[in-house]
Amino acid sequence: MKTLGVILLPSLALLAACGDKEAAAPTGQVAATVNGKEITVIDIRHEAGTATPSKELEEAALRSLIVRQLLADEAVEEKVDQLPATAIMQEKARQMVLVDALTNQIRSTAPKPSRDEAQQFIANHPASFDQRRIFLVDQIIIPTSTPDLVKAIEPLDTMAQIEQLLNSRKVQFQRAVGSIDALSIDADIAEKISQLPENAVFASPENGVIRINRIREAVIQPISGEAAMSVAMTQIARQRSEAIVANKIQSILDAGKAKVKYNAAYDPAAKIGAKVPAAK
Repeated sequence: MKTLGVILLPSLALLAACGDKEAAAPTGQVAATVNGKEITVIDIRHEAGTATPSKELEEAALRSLIVRQLLADEAVEEKVDQLPATAIMQEKARQMVLVDALTNQIRSTAPKPSRDEAQQFIANHPASFDQRRIFLVDQIIIPTSTPDLVKAIEPLDTMAQIEQLLNSRKVQFQRAVGSIDALSIDADIAEKISQLPENAVFASPENGVIRINRIREAVIQPISGEAAMSVAMTQIARQRSEAIVANKIQSILDAGKAKVKYNAAYDPAAKIGAKVPAAK
């Protein structure tokens, strides 16, 4: 990737210097054109991820847009866009963009929490606020997770037992010492962790990785006032929006079941043992 940048960026400078002298230069909200296609100020802001990018970030975003457009145009010229695999990837990308947009739209409908709600939230979660805890933990980090492995770990009570299980199954893992700030996790979970007995072990699966934790010590660093209020309102808003999104998506899926028609070989409701046709 570094080599690609070295080749492309100087090329863009040459293109800028050797462009069509007769074509009118873009003006107003159009920052540049590539093969007649406009790149607008709005495009640049979206690429930069902010409505007020610095000059350096703005220039980098414009370069990125130009590079992508040039390469995309070349792909069309080479008819890469007509390949079946490309069509599948394009449709998947289109669907993912629409799903993200729908999710964001649903999330935006969540009512904002009031200060009274936030104050009650603070009172109900002392481990994250008045008695905010930073847990110092011994960890076993398992980079790959399977449902079978998680089920086998669940009844174990000590790090030694878990390590023995992993060794017996020849599962790779790492040992580490880390910290968990109650403010960085769900407040309800922080309360549960704070009530665990000394040397208790708990797991925190995340993105396919399992972290097994044993609390060595809990340091108390209270947070209060407007700082606590801000954190509480953020957590309430996140929990509320996640619940609204989950409920709405479930209702969409439930209503959509009637629109799905299965090949009998793939019907989940079909009898177990139905043969799936071999791929041709």
